[in-house]
Amino acid sequence: MINDPISDLFTRVRNASCVHHSEVLVPYTKTNEKIVQILAQHGFILNFQKSTNMLVLTLKYKKNQPILVKLQRLSRPSCRLYVKKQNIPQICGKLGIVILSTSKGILSDREALQLKVGGEILGFVA
Repeated sequence: MINDPISDLFTRVRNASCVHHSEVLVPYTKTNEKIVQILAQHGFILNFQKSTNMLVLTLKYKKNQPILVKLQRLSRPSCRLYVKKQNIPQICGKLGIVILSTSKGILSDREALQLKVGGEILGFVA
């Protein structure tokens, strides 16, 4: 049983990226699907598809180096981390993205700033 599916998603993708796998399987949840959509939208993975109870992610590489250098969970079930819209951090001078859980759903930092909402910081990608 997985206690934290978001940490599990981040760990699977990070590990697969480090060993240069072309695809990685992660358990399907609506939260995982939305996070993967954000990763695909911002160009950190090539694409993804849903199969039975799993998401199949195709990882992206540039000159045999992984695009995903850092994928880290910030807010944990034991220690939540909330920010207001004006305090959303910038990662690597806007090269990375922060993933937030807001009242409007799971959003990237750029979408949250556009919609003028804050929320719980799930993690960041660089």
